[in-house]
Amino acid sequence: MRVLVVCTGNSCRSVLLEAIWRHHWPECTVRSAGSDPTGRVHPLVPEVLGERGIGSEGLTSEPLSRYEGEAFDLLVTVCDEARDGCPVPAGARALHWPVPDPALFAEEAPASEARAIFRSARDALEGRILRYREGLRSMRELVGRLRLLHDQLPVPPSPERGAAYASLFERLERGALHEEQIWSGLPAWIEECFRSQGWEWNGFYRLRGLAPERRLELGPAAGPPVCATIEEQPGGFGASGMCFDAIHLGHAIAAADVGRWPGYVSCDGESGLATVAGLVVPIARGGRPVAVWDLDATAPLEGGDPVLMEGLLTGLAEGCPLPKEWTQ
Repeated sequence: MRVLVVCTGNSCRSVLLEAIWRHHWPECTVRSAGSDPTGRVHPLVPEVLGERGIGSEGLTSEPLSRYEGEAFDLLVTVCDEARDGCPVPAGARALHWPVPDPALFAEEAPASEARAIFRSARDALEGRILRYREGLRSMRELVGRLRLLHDQLPVPPSPERGAAYASLFERLERGALHEEQIWSGLPAWIEECFRSQGWEWNGFYRLRGLAPERRLELGPAAGPPVCATIEEQPGGFGASGMCFDAIHLGHAIAAADVGRWPGYVSCDGESGLATVAGLVVPIARGGRPVAVWDLDATAPLEGGDPVLMEGLLTGLAEGCPLPKEWTQ
């Protein structure tokens, strides 16, 4: 993986992250640059890196134009100015890990306080890279399990459906969405990969309230507008539609003909869809349901869809932090 780290001055934060990244992930090629470089690396950078046994050899302060036209897999910006002003290289993914500029805070501080400020920036950036590397490793393990499920399905997916899953798995494996974005960005990914398969709306509903008067509130989604709230009705299973039925059962459910599902809650009037089939996967944390993923499809499902989508979403719930508003 080729990585470009960018900040404004390229004297503190970006060079710290460059050195830390090389130390913990030596198989990557890492460069750093500044949108308005100072031309020198701050003298406290080698000092605080050395305290952790991280080398600072070869660190320089260079302009962003130095790498114009070069190919990178990942762009990491560590200040808002760089994020707003730095173009993402063609084909690269972008991460934003903002850290306050230690040089500004240390400028007038006593030497001991200045070192503490630089250590704080070093530790924050080191924590981010370690979490990112571990998250990417976990995601690749999850994708490996999903590919195994895909390959061992009793009835193989159609070529078109198989290609859609392959595209989704490849995006996940590359880490194109990091932990802060996975739940908010996943519906759009699914919609892009499966639009041609009739998956015209999918999204998350967050569970609120206490049984038997709970409600599902619409969260991140992709597709036309749908029901914003689904209310639980008395009667348990079969009374409140597929989403609440999946919560009652604790596992994925699919309907080949949603019109025949007891209590089905149709949002077609609001969305303009002509839903044929549906799929719901409950999402739990610590054994407690907190949300559901819902699919409205205008074309038939295939037999492997419930297995693969439940494997994906339960795996993500185990390995990725859920949004705070889902668990509060």
